[in-house]
Amino acid sequence: MIGRYIIGWNDSATEKYRHRKLENLPVYHERQSFWLCAKHSLNNVLQQEAYTHNDLERVANQLHAQQQQQQQQASSWLSRNNHKNTFGFGDYDVNVITGALHERGLDLHWHDNRVPISQAMPSNCLGIIVHIRQSWLFRNGHWFAIKYFDSEIAMPAVSSEAAGAGERRGPGFWNLDSKAEYPEFIGGKEELDLFVVRLTQKYQVHAMFVVPMQTPGAA
Repeated sequence: MIGRYIIGWNDSATEKYRHRKLENLPVYHERQSFWLCAKHSLNNVLQQEAYTHNDLERVANQLHAQQQQQQQQASSWLSRNNHKNTFGFGDYDVNVITGALHERGLDLHWHDNRVPISQAMPSNCLGIIVHIRQSWLFRNGHWFAIKYFDSEIAMPAVSSEAAGAGERRGPGFWNLDSKAEYPEFIGGKEELDLFVVRLTQKYQVHAMFVVPMQTPGAA
């Protein structure tokens, strides 16, 4: 689709700038591009460019083909792929994220919002992927990542006069939202719980833990 070529051109045009931005940060933090927040969330959790736009397009198309096969429908370019944006600009659903993680031996565990997120977090959690959406209809949602770092991190200040310039933060949880200019320090478990509670007061929130897939026979 047209999105593949436009996004490919955009990535080529901004590659040097994008990598320079990443090199200046102590953690990996992809910034928002088109509707690729699912890709950014995956890569920010894994702290590397583990997935490209083409990777998620492929997974979305495979899911669509499987769905058509199960429903015994003939393949057609006119049939809408509900797992992504029609023109290839992203907007991937949770099935694409899950399918992409499965290819790397990882999985998603859904969090029950009735339980504080810090209490429900598995010990082998690699990070958290959160989906937020406004409560009204016809409003696009947004994916973003939260990750725990067990060492102190010094983030560059937006300006030399910014409060806390040069301050080291952590260990703790960081909000790696691709829409933010820099990763944002959340704090410890109590601050994480409060952060999620405040989100639920503004949005419909679904949080998921990224964990290794269990091998057959594992407890």
